[in-house]
Amino acid sequence: MKYCPRCGSELLLGEIGERERLHCVAATCGFVHWDNPVPVAAMIVEHEGHIILANNVSWPEHIYSIITGFVERGETPAQTAVREVAEELGLSADAPDFVGVYPFHTMNQLILAYHVHARGEIVLGEELRAFKRIERTGLKPWPGATGSAVRDWLVSQGLHEAADAQPHTADSARRDGLYGRIDDMIRLIPRGCVATYGQIARLVGGCGARQIGYALSSLPDGSDVPWHRVINSQGRISARSGTDGHSLQRLLLESEGVTFDDERVDLERTGWQGPARRAT
Repeated sequence: MKYCPRCGSELLLGEIGERERLHCVAATCGFVHWDNPVPVAAMIVEHEGHIILANNVSWPEHIYSIITGFVERGETPAQTAVREVAEELGLSADAPDFVGVYPFHTMNQLILAYHVHARGEIVLGEELRAFKRIERTGLKPWPGATGSAVRDWLVSQGLHEAADAQPHTADSARRDGLYGRIDDMIRLIPRGCVATYGQIARLVGGCGARQIGYALSSLPDGSDVPWHRVINSQGRISARSGTDGHSLQRLLLESEGVTFDDERVDLERTGWQGPARRAT
């Protein structure tokens, strides 16, 4: 975002509310792009003794996850959980049991997770392509916010070692030195834009494109660094096509409005122009 949606003036980066935020330069406007996270309900749906995982029509066919949905105006997250189970799976859900709250920095969402028992015959909603049943004992957590919810629920059921659990109530610790500077630069890439490894290296200074790749590959789980917005100089995702890493990165970029043409992103149209000018 470069211009104010309210008055059309330029947006500058400055400290507001103890965080750096884009705000309008016009003294009479006062617009601030708070960019607060969106609340999303996530449901671990138990049906006839199995956990139901689903594949969204916008995802690669091999990626499955628990059911999720945006919290609508005027409803509680628990009400969202019941409504989404009905809309997406055609099932009636009992009162949901709260699992926990999980930040999903990559999508700027706050996940409120529940476990629900559901009844009825599964009829997929229009947003889902397929579903599969997983035995409780066969369910395994995965990296990311919904995976952390699954992990914590499994721990509560005695199906996963508590020692393997990682705290999710606080942001990952900030890294120091070169990797910390790389993280901070990548955090500035706005949604819907991409940057190349070489571009980030030039902006940070004192490193090369390979060091950017090393820094991203060592990010801890739950990091708020939008790693998916960094691609190679050809406009391609570096991970090999068909791998989970490639599928996830493309999925995250497309969810932000980035388009691909034969596996390539148009860097002229989508490429980040660098840090916004700061207010003085």
